[in-house]
Parts: sequence; structure tokens; C-alpha cells
Amino acid sequence: MRGIVVGVNGSAESDEALDWAMREAASAAVPLTLVMVAAGAGKGADAAAHEAALAPEHEEAQGLLDAARARTGLDVEGTVTAAPGPAADRLLELGSDADMLVLGRRRRGRLGRAVLGSVSTTVVEHAGVPVTVVRHGDPDGAAEDDVPAEATPRIVVGVDTSTPSVAALRHACQVAARTGASIDAVFAWQITTLAPLPGSWGWAPPVDDYEKFAADSLAEAVRSAGVTLPPERLTRRVVHGQAAKQLVAAAHGAERLVVGARGLGGFDRLLLGSVSRQVLDFAPCPVTVVRG
Repeated sequence: MRGIVVGVNGSAESDEALDWAMREAASAAVPLTLVMVAAGAGKGADAAAHEAALAPEHEEAQGLLDAARARTGLDVEGTVTAAPGPAADRLLELGSDADMLVLGRRRRGRLGRAVLGSVSTTVVEHAGVPVTVVRHGDPDGAAEDDVPAEATPRIVVGVDTSTPSVAALRHACQVAARTGASIDAVFAWQITTLAPLPGSWGWAPPVDDYEKFAADSLAEAVRSAGVTLPPERLTRRVVHGQAAKQLVAAAHGAERLVVGARGLGGFDRLLLGSVSRQVLDFAPCPVTVVRG
């Protein structure tokens, strides 16, 4: 199933994710599949009974697709699928070969933190394809922090020395190539987060050496990602500070934030790193997590 797969449930956050997925599918000229999971419907032996049990969800999902087409004005090729739960398992199964999975995220709570539900967390941690989590805005529909959208779309990418971050940069550049967006590649560093420099023999080099190492690492990531955007559409920024905080700050006004995620842990469990988790919780724009 190529194209974009979006999980829907009729909530406000899922509607925003659906609208975002509609625009992404239209931009990429790929089909869209809506997946609605029926929590109480199990896989029965009788196919007809199974189909009948899922009929209400199928009808509701079709209604959501029609409403999204009306809201966005986009006549995207779309299909709907109703499936029995658990929701995360079905989304992972149906989106296993998609170009992207899209999910919604609840609006921020009292501490300024978004609520990433268990389904979204599981899907982001285990999906082998890019996953975009779309935040749900304030009840009045105002843009978060009153930051206006920029005239030219801007994609922020978190870059470090890892393979997943190169995959994230490559993915972002593919999006930018078809949308006309600019890329803001951000390498955030702290002395405590960088390995000893080659030849340092354990002593602490001057701060300028760390800054040069970070800039050289960013340049190498750009080369490794095969970036072909014109120079005026690629900004390289080396900043000092905690990575998640710097990325969230850079993402204000951006069209999306893209980060890489390493797979960690045993028993086939892919755990999100602390940076990915924090930007998912606090970013003011959609976040795409790319598995390296």
C-alpha cells in the first residue's frame, strides 16, 4: 500500500491530521488511505458477519473523507478502510509499506506539553516508514503562540552525526524539492554531548574546536544526504544548547520539523530517543520522525 495512510477516529485532532494528510497527498500526487479502527470488532470466522460489524466505521470514515475534501477543496484519490483493533497494530500493519503514516496529537496542556497518546507513541516507535504527528491547535483555531505561517514554507531538520539524521535530511529535501520549501538544517551541540575530538587524547579542546567539529559534521551530513537544493534554499545552522530545545525554538513558523530516530532496545522494540520524544511533545508544528 503506497501513498499516505492516516489514522482517523472523528476527533478534532484526527480531522486536523486528515486535512494535513490530504494536502501532503495532493502535493506528492499519491493516494490517501483513511484507517478507522473499531475497538470492539474482532476478527470473526464469518466474512459476511465481520464486514457487517465494521460497516458503521466504514461509513463514518467515508463521511470524514468527504468532509475533508470539502474543507480543503482537494479532490485527492482516497479510500477508506475499517479494521478491528488494536489500533496501533492495525495502523502499523496497513501502513507497513506506505510512503508515510499520519496521526493526530492532542493540544497542549497546562505545562505547554502536547499529549501524545499511546497509539501515536507505539506507531512512532515501531513504524518502519516516516510517521508525521500533527498537533491539534487551540480551541479557537488560532495558530500556536500567534506565530504566522511564513511566506515561503520552511522545513526544519535536526542534524547530528547519526545515520538516522542523514535519513531525516534526505527525506526533508525530497519534500522541499516538490513543494518549493526551504531547508533549515540545525546542528545543536553541547560539550557534554560531543565525543572527544580525534587526537584530543582526553583533554578538553578549545570551544572553537567543538564548533568547527559541529560545522564540519553538518557539512558532511549534507554531503551524505545528497542535497541538491540551490544554496539559497538551504540554511545551515550550528547552535549551542540542548538539541530538543533548539529544534523547538527553530520550528516556530515552520511548515514541519523532521528528526531521525534510532532503534534501541531488544525484543524488537524501537524506543524513541530523548530528542525525538521531546520535540514530539513540545514542537509547535507537525513533526515527522524518520527511521534510519
